[in-house]
Amino acid sequence: MRAMFCTACGQALAADARFCGACGRPVAPAAPGGAAGPGGAAGGAIVLPPPPRGGINEFFHEVADLSLKDVMKVDRARAAEIVRSPVFLLLALVAVVPLAIQALDSIQLILNALALWSGLLWALLLYRLFAARQVPVALALGTLVFTAIVGLPLLQVYLSIPPDLAGRLIGSAFLPLQALGFVLFVGVREELCKALPLFVLSRFTDRMKNPVVGIVLGMMSGIGFAVAENVFYVFTALESALRAVARTGQLGYLVGPIYNNVVRMAMTPFFHACLAGIFGYFIALAAADRARRWPLRAAGLATAALLHGLFDTVVGQSPLLGVAVEAGAFFLLMTYVLKARGLTDARSIGGALFAEDPDRPPPAIIQGDTP
Repeated sequence: MRAMFCTACGQALAADARFCGACGRPVAPAAPGGAAGPGGAAGGAIVLPPPPRGGINEFFHEVADLSLKDVMKVDRARAAEIVRSPVFLLLALVAVVPLAIQALDSIQLILNALALWSGLLWALLLYRLFAARQVPVALALGTLVFTAIVGLPLLQVYLSIPPDLAGRLIGSAFLPLQALGFVLFVGVREELCKALPLFVLSRFTDRMKNPVVGIVLGMMSGIGFAVAENVFYVFTALESALRAVARTGQLGYLVGPIYNNVVRMAMTPFFHACLAGIFGYFIALAAADRARRWPLRAAGLATAALLHGLFDTVVGQSPLLGVAVEAGAFFLLMTYVLKARGLTDARSIGGALFAEDPDRPPPAIIQGDTP
């Protein structure tokens, strides 16, 4: 058998070779009788033309030519910026954390983790929308943690002191007495608890003279309160449901507590944040105007406690009535945000997050207000 050679590079080929080992070109056997094929000498091999561009081979060659750096395109500086980005943190918190929570090994741990997750999610979102670079992240986070770890336990100690007047009024079948109990004993006490870190800060820092700071820190304190309260309710409701399951063997007793706790985690951090933000606005105004500090504080407390008590009164009658009160509280808070920021255009709140037209001129600033 005569030797076979690649007519492109001259490399010797095995008799049954389909590709040249040197240049990689596909080859075909020489013509019968050793005659030269097109493009090659006698006894050689026919070099097949390369495949047309755009074919499958061309695609795989282009993929192979890409380096890992071309695919990833992430360097250390860019990675650090992404990790610190509020957009990355917010969306990762929304999408990634719940799957990690699912890996926990008990219903109680899962519900407690969901309570913490919902609070952090609301805190990051509201901070991003309303802080306007005037509130340091550490101060906002510290306010949240203080209320969750210190404020609510202090409130629980206070609530354990007799007599229990709130329970008598709230348990009344007469709706006006229920409303009075919710406003005076639930609304006033809880709003004062959430305002505790703001009162302390107003004594030691001039930051609290800025109403934007008062609103944002009030919101963070309200979220901290809601997180601790939700964890407490998860524990008490779930313990009661588990006892009922053990007594009856019916797992249906778990449905109600789980559903109620999920609803609480979704809405109470936001609602508590709105109420505490309203009171925080007036606390900041009082810090800036010492001559009227007590009337301003009283007005803020009365407004927040009234909305709080009204919500607790009507939500048991109809969830839609509760929705109306919550929406009204948020609307009122937005009016205070506009006043505090000196804005007339509510669409500008939140910066670029909800910007409709980047070419729009900046919103007007009300003369005499502090932006």
